[in-house]
Amino acid sequence: MGVNKIKALLVAINAKYIHKVLAPWCIKAFCDAHAPRCEVAVYESNINEPIGDIVESIYKLSPDIIGISTYIWNVDYTKKIADTIKKILPSCIIVLGGPEVSFELSLDDYPTVDYLIQGAGEAAFLKLTNSIAAGLAPPKCIIKDEGLIFNDFPSPFTAEYFCSSQTDTGASINNQLVYYESSRGCPFHCAYCLSSVTHGVQELPLERVKEELSLLLSHGAACIKFVDRTFNANKGRMAAILEYIYSLDTACTFHFEVAGDLFDKRLLDIIAAMPINRVQFEVGIQSVNPPTLAAVSRKTNIKAALENISRITTMNNCHVHVDLIAGLPYETLETSAAAVNRCLAARPHMLQLGFLKLLKGSQLRKHSEKLDYIYTDYAPYEVLKSNAMSMDKLLQLKDIERVIDKFYNSGMFANSLQYAAVKLFDTEYDLFRVLGEYCKGVGNIKVSLKNAYSILLEFLKHYGDKDEAEHYIKLDCLTFDTKGMLPDGIESLRDRAVEAQLKNTLEYKGKNIRVEYFAYDNKKRLFIYKDKHPISKIYPVKELE
Repeated sequence: MGVNKIKALLVAINAKYIHKVLAPWCIKAFCDAHAPRCEVAVYESNINEPIGDIVESIYKLSPDIIGISTYIWNVDYTKKIADTIKKILPSCIIVLGGPEVSFELSLDDYPTVDYLIQGAGEAAFLKLTNSIAAGLAPPKCIIKDEGLIFNDFPSPFTAEYFCSSQTDTGASINNQLVYYESSRGCPFHCAYCLSSVTHGVQELPLERVKEELSLLLSHGAACIKFVDRTFNANKGRMAAILEYIYSLDTACTFHFEVAGDLFDKRLLDIIAAMPINRVQFEVGIQSVNPPTLAAVSRKTNIKAALENISRITTMNNCHVHVDLIAGLPYETLETSAAAVNRCLAARPHMLQLGFLKLLKGSQLRKHSEKLDYIYTDYAPYEVLKSNAMSMDKLLQLKDIERVIDKFYNSGMFANSLQYAAVKLFDTEYDLFRVLGEYCKGVGNIKVSLKNAYSILLEFLKHYGDKDEAEHYIKLDCLTFDTKGMLPDGIESLRDRAVEAQLKNTLEYKGKNIRVEYFAYDNKKRLFIYKDKHPISKIYPVKELE
């Protein structure tokens, strides 16, 4: 039987338009390298686009096959697209892959879908399209990963990859988060993670990694996120890649997910030498409770991890993001408090207090009944109750997470929070616990910066001295905000005469500056609204005689 030329469309439904998804480009590159008679194209969109607009675009392209990667953020959206496409293109074959379908036992929940691909999709999608083109398509079924060697896969970074970035939304890789995969798999088996079901790690040759990074940079990449799990598990390989990144003449930022306890002296020395904002790290602590770590098969030297986080943050040249997971087995409100306090003591630039998701295929989901878990039936399958945490206590942590994200992670309330933590509360966790309770009564805290300062000011005045509260809020407001719009009730004591004198000097001529008197400590401060530090977000501040 002859082979018919067919049109396959890989549809990428991202979480945000700035994301540059990788999976469909890997599949397309593999298919193009092995099946030139199959025309494979990629269509990129995101969950913020109306479904009708996406369906219309797909309909106009009139594909024979549609492949969509499904994740917790797009699975419901994807189902609606598949159902609608089947109505208007009934002969179109719909294929779903990705983690949301890689552990399904049947197609029962996907009545308009023809095939599910489980595991890596490159070779499986190629085999399926070849069968369809030859008129030998199997009946509706689940197709398993072919298990090929990752190192042998062709590069996804083709001319079409870069051309597709020029869309009517204005997105291009210089204003997108570009994903890069230099290795596949994870050497660890944490029970809450899908990496726990895979075995072994496959790595691309270092020369290929360097060539592909160079190619991305030549097309204007401004932020490249390595999707490798536990990037520093192979310390020598990480050091080699970091040394290459250090050698580059670029303003691009490279993002890595790492284990805090696996940094050695060589890695720390390389990081210390990096230009500001060249690299950033996301460090998974998850828990500091030994029974919890044992229950999820996570082997971590917490003391070493936190010490390394502290070392890196004091370098002041790279952003450090730390993750905790609320709702893990045996994690109580008290152990969560200890985790928050210990992590904040290391002074990361961001602390994300996430909430456990019982992902399909994860070991925790398989043993959820034994651990007394209750979780949502719909994505993202967030835990509502655990064997050590009631719903009420999880909701308390959500209040705390909300204010940590608003006030700590923004970095723009640093002096006020330091004052409150040292003088008004026993621990930083206590500060955010009480602040979380307080903010429940003020409505939406995602408001203008001036209003946010006003909310924090009233909180500090309630628990501390009025003059001190106004002093630190004023200091924060003028340090981080070029507009300097002080909350109502705080008097502006701006000294424009001194400003005029300074602007007549060579050092400050033409600069946006502000001189403000602070009655609390009887000092004048000069705020220079230029050269904000890219990590701390602080504008230069000088105390004047």
